[in-house]
Amino acid sequence: MSEIHLRNLDLNLLRVFTALLEEQSATRAGARLGLTQSAVSHALGRLRAALGDELFVRGPAGLQASARALEMSQPVRAALKLLEEAVAPARFEPATTERVFNVTASAYACSVVMPGVVRRLLDEAPGAKLHLLAPTSNLAEDLDRGWLDMVIGGFDHVAERFSHTPLFEDTGVWVIRAGHPALAGPISDEVLAKLPRLLISSSDAPRPDRRGVDLQRISNWSESYALGGVTLREVEGPISVPDPYSALVMVGETDVAALMPRRLAMLAEEAGRVVVIESTGEAPPFTVGAVVRSGEGGAVEWLLKVICDVAGAL
Repeated sequence: MSEIHLRNLDLNLLRVFTALLEEQSATRAGARLGLTQSAVSHALGRLRAALGDELFVRGPAGLQASARALEMSQPVRAALKLLEEAVAPARFEPATTERVFNVTASAYACSVVMPGVVRRLLDEAPGAKLHLLAPTSNLAEDLDRGWLDMVIGGFDHVAERFSHTPLFEDTGVWVIRAGHPALAGPISDEVLAKLPRLLISSSDAPRPDRRGVDLQRISNWSESYALGGVTLREVEGPISVPDPYSALVMVGETDVAALMPRRLAMLAEEAGRVVVIESTGEAPPFTVGAVVRSGEGGAVEWLLKVICDVAGAL
């Protein structure tokens, strides 16, 4: 961007630019920024005049970014992020903060690590708010835009522009309902192999070619295990559900057996809902970690440390 362009720009114009990129609508961008639609249109006109490009053109799905706008998007977002950090308080004070934290985590991760995190927040940052959100297909984009502060889960791949911190490892155990007929005698691989089995499979489609994949969550971790010498991926026509909690409901109401993360299975066994059976199939543990934008400091750095402390005590 030339010196002439910089003389015609101000911070508010760049904020409008990023809002239009993300909202694809002058009305929604205005609502997000507290501006009228006409004020957003006026700002866009100034941007077009300063940069000599249309930047956004109307399309079937709303305002579509031009090639020049897409080229500018990451540098402008990075520059605004640096400015936010520059004017932020020098030190984050959890005791007085009213910060809203937006964190995506699976139901499994929430059950295992988040109760301890919530206790810490209530004690150390009583004015803070923590919004725990279900995973979506746009995690990397939402992190880039600042809509998310952190994603917690298991990952096959994390792009280099993000920072990944391992939190804890877990392995699989078999569970069947309390009172299952199979409990009348000794439980072995042969007995389990004869039971209808349920697999937990995330909604993320596996992608052998990771080019262009910025944040790929683990899919079908349980397929690494074997039962009676046959890997679960070779079992024809298994019953599958998208998450461990759905699996617990199915196990508790039917005679299916399911391979589940150990920590969650132990909680269910303590509640008297299921019986845990150790797996004899060897498989590497899977890692649950936290992903944030690289270089995060202040509030997000503090929250990550809290989560790491809680996970380290599991």
